[in-house]
Amino acid sequence: MPNKYLYLFLTPIILLALNEAFVFEPQFFFVSLSLGLLVILFAVWKITKDSNSKYRLLYALSPALFYLSFSLYSGILVNHFWIQVIFIFNALFVFFYLRNLFKYLYVSSSEVGVKLYNLLQVGSFLSAFALAATCYGLPIFLSWNFGLLLLLFIAVSFILFGQSLIFSREIKREQIRFLFINVFVLAEFAAVLFFLPLSYNVLGLLVALVFYLLSVFDNLRLENRFNFRNIKWPLIITIIMVMVILLSARWL
Repeated sequence: MPNKYLYLFLTPIILLALNEAFVFEPQFFFVSLSLGLLVILFAVWKITKDSNSKYRLLYALSPALFYLSFSLYSGILVNHFWIQVIFIFNALFVFFYLRNLFKYLYVSSSEVGVKLYNLLQVGSFLSAFALAATCYGLPIFLSWNFGLLLLLFIAVSFILFGQSLIFSREIKREQIRFLFINVFVLAEFAAVLFFLPLSYNVLGLLVALVFYLLSVFDNLRLENRFNFRNIKWPLIITIIMVMVILLSARWL
């Protein structure tokens, strides 16, 4: 057990160092990302080694996706302060995720499971923002084809929506069907929003809000609580946030 605690603290420190490495050596960018993903995979493998979970390495999806999305997002930023904030935020998320994963696997408490699930949901929302903003920003900075980036975003969206399935005792066919529906709806919104004359950060935030709403609807459906009374407030809050963003954003 003491060795597992070592991985909890050592992993985010290594990830932070790898992020800092490509600031000083930009050509080290993709090497740093690859090494970071391997470090996360190795840490999750070691932490889950003595557990009875049949998913094990699937628990690496959330921290790996979060690390990858925000590392890519930092590559299109020019403000060094925010780049450093993202690096620290990246390391902190991985630390708290690994700590809660450790407790979830080795401490029998329903509260820990809820905390881990909530952290996963927050991480998915933020990852959706970072990935979408990156997809909207790359055509501006590097003239990359948005159509190809959209296809990559769709592929990653399956992980964003599907990673919560590892907490399901039984994955039903209906869940798979709604997984495809959620990805299709999110992709439709992402494609349409591309034509709005807004900054890539604003567009990424709008996509993340759509992702949040779809995730809320899906969770309510799984709990058999999908009705107007339960979806009313998430829908109202999302609409208000979208209106505030659109009214306060700088149109290009």
